[in-house]
Formats: sequence, C-alpha cells, structure tokens
Amino acid sequence: MFDIHTKVLERDVFQYFLDLEIKKAMRYQYFFSLLIIEPDLTADSGIRAEILKTMAELIKEEVRTTDMIGRMGENNFYVILPHAETSNTLSVAERIRSRIESYTFTRKNGGAKETISVGGACFPTHANELGNLVRNATKMIYEAKNNGGNKVCIPN
Repeated sequence: MFDIHTKVLERDVFQYFLDLEIKKAMRYQYFFSLLIIEPDLTADSGIRAEILKTMAELIKEEVRTTDMIGRMGENNFYVILPHAETSNTLSVAERIRSRIESYTFTRKNGGAKETISVGGACFPTHANELGNLVRNATKMIYEAKNNGGNKVCIPN
C-alpha cells in the first residue's frame, strides 16, 4: 500500500484514489487538483534515494492531512488536492517548491540544496476527465523543467 522507502502511496493505490477522486468530483460537483512534483536532481542514485525520502517528508508537511501523495515513478510524486481550485493549487505548489528549495539536504560531505519542478492542473477547470487532467499536469511539469526547473507551472 505504501512505498517502502518514501512512505507515500504506491502507484497502484494512488491510481485507485485518483480515479475515485474524479468520480466523486463529477458526482458532487467540486474542484480538485493534481500536482506532479519532480526533483531537479543532480545526485547519484545512492544519494537520490535519501533525497527522495526527505522530499516526501517535506511534501507531507506542506499539504493537508486529507490530501493524498503517491510515488508514481522512480523520481516523481503526484498529489491530489481535494476541493482545491487553481489559486489554491498554485499556492500549495509554490509553498512546496519553496520549502524544498530552502531545505539543506544532508550529504556525507556536508549539506546541499535541491530544487523541484511542479506541474499541476485543476478539475474541471483544465480538464473534464482523468486522462486529460494527467496530460495537462504532465505538460506543465515539462514546461517547468524546460524553463530551467525550480518552477511551478499551471495552465492559465
């Protein structure tokens, strides 16, 4: 159920909750947002695992207890923000980005700084079905990365 290293939801479990969230949002007519968070990592794989673990902890500290975090790939996290419109989503994403940017990660030879790129999309503002929501959030993470990283991008 939980990723053994980062202690966030595993991919399949998160996917189930994301599908459930879109069904509930359609049924009960409410907004929710999806964030994709990806480190702008330069570290080797041994160090990367520890950095990802710490990043997951920092993300948890910046979201509500009702928000859901999942590890969807080797280096990225998805976050479901129920009842969050675009402005709320931008605020939460920027808070997460800033928190990670200001944190000093511990390494063998001292501390180091890391950054993340964040892409997001809001249902139904930016998409009215799950596939398009994920595609739009994915486009936004690529936009953030292509513009130098350490950015939050959400469709206008």
